[in-house]
Parts: sequence; structure tokens; C-alpha cells
Amino acid sequence: MPRSRITAGVILVTLTLFTLGAGPKGLVWQSGRIVSMKEDALDRDGDVTSYVYGVRGKDRTYVVAVSTPLKAYIHSTVKFAVDKTTLYIQDLDDKLRKACIIEQLEATPRH
Repeated sequence: MPRSRITAGVILVTLTLFTLGAGPKGLVWQSGRIVSMKEDALDRDGDVTSYVYGVRGKDRTYVVAVSTPLKAYIHSTVKFAVDKTTLYIQDLDDKLRKACIIEQLEATPRH
């Protein structure tokens, strides 16, 4: 009996940690592409304080900021979801990252 309780406890903790990192429920995930990346140095010493990315989806391009660089390269494909002013992005090492949306641009038609 105690062994099964320990196993159940480990499974419960693991699922809880996984769920906490998954972002809010009900998000609509889509495929997109990293189209730009810029380091913003905001203090006088030139220390980098944020990273600004352009993420192009089907209908829009999102300009987002994160405090540490994503594990993604320009022109790489990523999965992302939008929740109001937050963009959740899954980078290339499958980590879910939370980014602040700075700007949303309508997608231009491609010829």
C-alpha cells in the first residue's frame, strides 16, 4: 500500500508541474516563423535587458519581448498561442516561454 501511494504522489506532482508550465487552458496553438531578432540594451553599461522577436503567424506578425533569448533561430518554425497581451511560444528545445506582445501587425499578402 505505501509504495502505491508514493507512486501516485510522484505522478500527481509530475502532472501538476507539467500543467503549470503549459500556460492557460483553451489556447489556440498555431504554427509560425521567427522573422526577426534584436537585443535591446537599455542601461548605460550596454547590458542586454531584453530580446525582441518578430513571430509571423497566418494572419499577423507579432513583435514580442522576452528577458532571455529563445532557443530558436531566424526563419525557424515554432508553435505559439496568443492570450490577450501574452504570446506563449514553444522554442526548439520544447520549452514553453511567455513573451509580452509589444505590437501586432496585419500580415501582408505574399505574391
